[in-house]
Amino acid sequence: MRNKLTNNQPKKLGFKLFRIGILLLATAPSLSFLLLLFSTFGGLLSRENKFLEDKYSRLLILSSFLMIFNCFLITTDLIKTPESDKSLIWLGLLNWIPLFWCFWGFQNYLNTKNDRLVASKLLVIGSIPVLISGFCQKFLGLYGPYRFFNNLIIWYQRPLGADGGVSGLFNNQNYAGAWLCIIFPLCLGFLLQKHKKIFLNYINFSVVSSFVTMIILTTSRSAILAMLISYLNLEKFTRNKVLAIFISILSLILLGNILLLINIDIQKYITDYLPTGILNKIIYFKFSNLDTLPRFDIWSKSLTFINQNLFFGYGAGSFPNMYVLFDGNFEGMQHTHNIFLELAFNHGLLVALLILFTMVSILITASKNYFFNNSQDLSLIDKAWIISFANFIIIHMFDITYFDGRISILCWTLLAGLRKMKKNIPKI
Repeated sequence: MRNKLTNNQPKKLGFKLFRIGILLLATAPSLSFLLLLFSTFGGLLSRENKFLEDKYSRLLILSSFLMIFNCFLITTDLIKTPESDKSLIWLGLLNWIPLFWCFWGFQNYLNTKNDRLVASKLLVIGSIPVLISGFCQKFLGLYGPYRFFNNLIIWYQRPLGADGGVSGLFNNQNYAGAWLCIIFPLCLGFLLQKHKKIFLNYINFSVVSSFVTMIILTTSRSAILAMLISYLNLEKFTRNKVLAIFISILSLILLGNILLLINIDIQKYITDYLPTGILNKIIYFKFSNLDTLPRFDIWSKSLTFINQNLFFGYGAGSFPNMYVLFDGNFEGMQHTHNIFLELAFNHGLLVALLILFTMVSILITASKNYFFNNSQDLSLIDKAWIISFANFIIIHMFDITYFDGRISILCWTLLAGLRKMKKNIPKI
């Protein structure tokens, strides 16, 4: 009995470190990283499944060895690549290998529906400062950067750019949009739950409304798309709801026509409150011009580079030089704008396929069992958790925000939760 109690103490400490780390992830990432990393060692000896017993852990270990081997080949010039900083090639491993360990370690604290419920609440609460900083940036003109504890914590609060996109405490508006739209399904899940206390419903509605507003203000199209997909997947559309949406759309069209008839400049009011960037992206978007967009040139050249070096890749940080060297049409391109093309370009096709298989396999299994059965015992927050990870995938088909440590940690936290859902699937 004494040994059992002794073994549980590190796990309890690990739970506390994990939950504090999750709460601080958006606002104090450096401190959060340390707490989350230490939490992975809590209860290590008392775990039922060991690291090497998990098939996905074995795939990630293989990916790690291949990444390290690839870095060795490049730095010893056994593979010829354009001149680049060799230290960046090794530093790039920190974006992946430590998080493979975290994926396994975090599962210990996301084992049950209640564990995931608590983690979801902490993620939402921890995102409130992101909303506040964004609103202050947009409407009060409060710009940073704000530094705390000898630069341990930095809230960037950059001045608004030409497109008016809001970044809040993040370094980039796309990072802010990615974070918010990944967390958004969890907020929506809490709103759609039935609460006996009315004030909780008002709080949840206010939080969801703030998330929607801030996601739009970031001007990130992929974040807005992911937000809409979240709503369509979580909301249950009855005949009355579909009718209400239809009537609302007709009413907006009718209101617009009435305002035009009485000579009210609608566009002026819209541009006063919405960033010009998102309006321009919507107004000037045409399917006939898709081949002129930067991403198509980037993807085309990325596929060419990958085809020329299928198995080993070119190393992290080498894409900008390669793109310029082969006459890229656009300036300042830092990555491939697709997470799996980035993996294949940096570390080889095999590594990209191993990580892609791990992520998609876990996502599909969890989705299949939580969306395609009629059980009433399934948690709405678990469904929201699945959609949050799906949003991560959607965003990273068109952009890469993964290299912000907060978003990469969030990615593997969500995947760890999905893995525990897969292991604890209810039998219908």
